Amino acid sequence: MHCKRCGKAIGTDRGICPFCGAMLTSDQIKIYEQDKKESMKKVELITEKYGNEHVVFESSSSNENKLIGVLIVLGVLVLLAVIALIIVLNQ
Repeated sequence: MHCKRCGKAIGTDRGICPFCGAMLTSDQIKIYEQDKKESMKKVELITEKYGNEHVVFESSSSNENKLIGVLIVLGVLVLLAVIALIIVLNQ
């Protein structure tokens, strides 16, 4: 909803535009309240569809992550050693 006086977006039900201080019309307030009710219905429908259960996602163990990290570091070191060897042999 937008203020009819200044044109800025209004997200309030106080009856006054927070930007320019213009009084909102009763039609604007009704539209705001209707939109608010509809958005609450959407939330209710989502909870009805998916429920209120908490879902716990299992992550891979920290030991696996450490092993992958060590392997990556070792691979980079081997690659650097090979590049250094090629440079030394070409001189």
